[in-house]
Amino acid sequence: MDDLTPTLNPAQWQAVRHTQGPCLVLAGAGSGKTRVIVHKIAHLLHGGIAAERIAAITFTNKAAAEMRERARTMAGPRVAKPLVICTFHALGVRMLREHGEAIGLKARFSILDSDDVLALLRDAGGTTDAAQARRWQWTISGWKNQGLGADAADAAAADDHERVAARVMRRYAERLAAYQAVDFDDLIGLPLKLLREQTDVRDVWRQRFRHVLIDEVQDTNAVQYELLKALVGESVPFTAVGDDDQSIYGWRGATIENLKQLPQD
Repeated sequence: MDDLTPTLNPAQWQAVRHTQGPCLVLAGAGSGKTRVIVHKIAHLLHGGIAAERIAAITFTNKAAAEMRERARTMAGPRVAKPLVICTFHALGVRMLREHGEAIGLKARFSILDSDDVLALLRDAGGTTDAAQARRWQWTISGWKNQGLGADAADAAAADDHERVAARVMRRYAERLAAYQAVDFDDLIGLPLKLLREQTDVRDVWRQRFRHVLIDEVQDTNAVQYELLKALVGESVPFTAVGDDDQSIYGWRGATIENLKQLPQD
């Protein structure tokens, strides 16, 4: 790994070499945060950790593909192929396909796109008004990103729109279960439910990974952050990389408070 030293500054190199416990890397845009993750993957591989036991999680398919390509370039295609480099949602799909039956979800469940969700919400709400269904969609998505189910949403409802949305949410959830289908938000919420309720499944996933790396951790919402905590527990070393001056996903529940809470947790 000494040949990597010239491409990293001392702080980056320190982060790469810290592999035995939690590591939080704070840096601004364009400062090489992803470079730290890719070099750390190479360092872990060089240290003897099998590629399939390393997971790197990011937020977009484009970012995941870019990180995967950089890892291939650095470690070699054959060595890098088993690496788990994906989005939070893709990891959620993998977890649910493998273990979802433990919470009543068949392995061949369907993932609804936005149009399918709107159709189901119109049915659940008894309306043909697409604009109304879309308002319910945004409200329900916001609740799911906070980790709220229909009962908690109903209790937290602040006005008539939210009280109706909570009732629609309950009927919507019943339809999803009947159709063996999930929406995009469920790809985070249901894996969290799985890890919290099924200790044997949680043990499987904690034993599977020897190191977890999370890119742009400031963009996690409440449920993604809890999923990360459930996945690593107190035993799996992890590296979280983020920018405490930037968060681009506030519209879907991302909160900088996660970044502040991480060192305490």
